Amino acid sequence: MWTDGKIENFVVQKIKLLYTDKPNLARLRRGVGKQIGELPELIEYVLLPDSMTSVQEQFVSKAVYTALTLYALHQQGKSGCMCEFPVDKGNVRKSVSFGTAVRKLCNENTRIAVTRRFERIMTSKDVLELSIHSRSLISQMRQKDIALDYGRFATDLYWFQQPKFRRLVILQWGKDFYKEIKEDK
Repeated sequence: MWTDGKIENFVVQKIKLLYTDKPNLARLRRGVGKQIGELPELIEYVLLPDSMTSVQEQFVSKAVYTALTLYALHQQGKSGCMCEFPVDKGNVRKSVSFGTAVRKLCNENTRIAVTRRFERIMTSKDVLELSIHSRSLISQMRQKDIALDYGRFATDLYWFQQPKFRRLVILQWGKDFYKEIKEDK
């Protein structure tokens, strides 16, 4: 059984191997907005080490694939790693969630456009649609050097695919995004 921690650790380990590997990052970037299997050469990046039920494997593979392809887009042209690794502070684990990272894109001039894009992401029907809508915000994060915890993001994407838990993921992203906005006022 894959737990949240296993998904997170798997993605973090992949990113640590990939972040300076320009040819493989370029390969992965071509997978943004595409289904797993559309580009067979990318399957090797999401081969999972443990056996799982086929449904769970499908959810984990899609989450890992989406997180890694978006990470490759985020990392393009950057020397420092754009993956924010979580830091343990006492009993609390701190990291940059997707909602918090998107919020960092907002200023007086961009708030409305960023909010619209973010809301499109939150109404996505599946991770493929989410990947397509996320592309522009991830590109903006790259331009502004805003890192994201991709291990946590992959875990969120795993739960997002399950209708029973999708609303909880969206609610958490929304809390992280709008909490920051309220603190700005």
